[in-house]
Amino acid sequence: MIVLIIGGAKSSKSSYAEFYSSNLSKKGKGELYYLATMNPYDSEDLKRIENHLKNREKYDFKTIEKHRNLNEIFYKFSKEDTVLLDSLTSLVTNEMFVGKEFNESVHSNILKDIKRLGTKVSNLVIVSDYVFSDGIKYDSYTESFKRELGKINCELASFSDVVIEASFGNLIFHKGEEVLEDENFL
Repeated sequence: MIVLIIGGAKSSKSSYAEFYSSNLSKKGKGELYYLATMNPYDSEDLKRIENHLKNREKYDFKTIEKHRNLNEIFYKFSKEDTVLLDSLTSLVTNEMFVGKEFNESVHSNILKDIKRLGTKVSNLVIVSDYVFSDGIKYDSYTESFKRELGKINCELASFSDVVIEASFGNLIFHKGEEVLEDENFL
């Protein structure tokens, strides 16, 4: 099963993703992995990581930090495992901005890796950000980033079993609510 959870900053999307990942994992025999993609750049990022670590202490996640090239760690997962990928937004950033190099088009490779990971594990829960509604025109790098993230979010939504929007602590199901109802998660 693939679950996509999209939301803005402070929308509780990661908390919901942790909850769903943990419960999906309990249904099977595999491991529960937290695939952390954030590459911290400043003290604010480090604080966010610290908060995420503290918030997920109640779950039995095995954390793997991988900022780019997810395909390099697929060998670590089995068909019974549940993986929480947090976050797609950081992954896109890391793939687009490598040192001083700017890779304008990364969506195809990222989607290929996510599709492959989704077939390799029992459950894949993906956290992504909604960064499209502020109405501000940004520089070309930021606009390219938003386009790439938008393409990936749209494609992921098309093949995910469940698509959830987290907004101010509320969940809006755009697809697959009945799947989670069947699993008794709602």
